[in-house]
Amino acid sequence: MKFRGLIHFHSCYSYDSVLSIKKIINFALNNNLNFLCLTDHETIEGAQELKKYVEKYNLPIKIIIGAEYKTSLGDVIALNIKSNIKSMEFDEFVKEVKGQGGILLFPHPYKGHKEIEKIAQHVDRIEIFNSRVDKKNNKKAFKLAKKYNKNTYCASDAHTFLSLKNCILEFESEKTSFIKALSNAHITCLNCKNSFYFEIIYSQLIKSIKYRSFLLFFSQVKQFIKLCLTFRLFRRIS
Repeated sequence: MKFRGLIHFHSCYSYDSVLSIKKIINFALNNNLNFLCLTDHETIEGAQELKKYVEKYNLPIKIIIGAEYKTSLGDVIALNIKSNIKSMEFDEFVKEVKGQGGILLFPHPYKGHKEIEKIAQHVDRIEIFNSRVDKKNNKKAFKLAKKYNKNTYCASDAHTFLSLKNCILEFESEKTSFIKALSNAHITCLNCKNSFYFEIIYSQLIKSIKYRSFLLFFSQVKQFIKLCLTFRLFRRIS
């Protein structure tokens, strides 16, 4: 069977997004997606609500429960977990995820991480393309995956509806379970495109409002003005 869907994106259950569960479902149906791995920051609540919605309306979409957690070494994604991970100390985090039968993904390796090599050795897949990351660091992620002979994946890391289409993935699962295929199968990216600069500003402004951070808000306004003056606001990250 061929699976087509998204890995690593965010909804209104994240602190930097207002993307609704209903809009995610509509996107999936309109683009013939049959699996979704929603990975909100620090919580599986969004993924659980997504699954409830799919089950309520009996939709042909497989939902994998997961989240993106800020561990002691940086962001790591846990998929196929049953409850929120409690320990953020990296070694304990890994044990807890594996204890739940989960899968570990390494998102945007060269953005906000420490001990990158250590993380790479413990995860199941490494993200070699992130639409919110520049070309140079995506290339470094590809080399990292190759060095440790790790399976790979690509992600939109979408925080807005517009970004959802940046990275649709496809893989096949015939003689094994979906979860085993998600961990081991070769995943193809059908349309990897970078996000626009204004989308990053938008998500950070949402974060500043949800956290009531005036410092972050004004820093993003400043960045907005800078991008306008340099005519980059509506350009894709390069």
